[in-house]
Amino acid sequence: MTGSAKSPVRRRPTQRRKDSPLTEQDWVDAAVKILGDENVRGIRIDALCKMLGVTKGSFYWHFATRNDLLVAMLDHWRRRMTMNVIQSVSSSGDDPRGRMKRLFTLPRRKNSPASAQVETAIRDWARRVDLPRKAVHEVDQIRFEYITKLYRDMGYSDPEARKRAYLAYCMLMGDSILHGTLGGVQTEDFAEQALRITTAPDHSD
Repeated sequence: MTGSAKSPVRRRPTQRRKDSPLTEQDWVDAAVKILGDENVRGIRIDALCKMLGVTKGSFYWHFATRNDLLVAMLDHWRRRMTMNVIQSVSSSGDDPRGRMKRLFTLPRRKNSPASAQVETAIRDWARRVDLPRKAVHEVDQIRFEYITKLYRDMGYSDPEARKRAYLAYCMLMGDSILHGTLGGVQTEDFAEQALRITTAPDHSD
């Protein structure tokens, strides 16, 4: 061999994001981060591998396909943003009015803007694709039924509780979008006013 042979190209070593082996939850968390920052089209296997500093083999150890990851991501969203919230509010020890007031404060919590960004991305995705559309429908039903139960527990009949729960859910969802741009009303004031509006006597009869 002569000294004129070219030296092999040296590639930069992959930088792992964590020392321990990645878990399924690590992949889901990374997918949620991309979803919130971009949209579902940004959730690509190569982009996730680059983000986490691993090869595709690590991805396929946990998921057979990208769609399997998307299913796990939607299940995570359903569990974290609905089931865990319901469990936390239900175990607070408050009466039904207090629990509903706690719900009205949720859009104003520290981590809520990031959560709202993810929810907006999922709902936008759901306008075009059946998989997230079914997840959104299920989540809305679970949330609505829980809020309806709170108003029934306050003493309203089922039809009246459902009417007030729908109004309350609309206020919650609207506030999650608008309070960041319009502001003006303090969290405690908003929660108190929203509760007062949704529990006001019905004078329509």
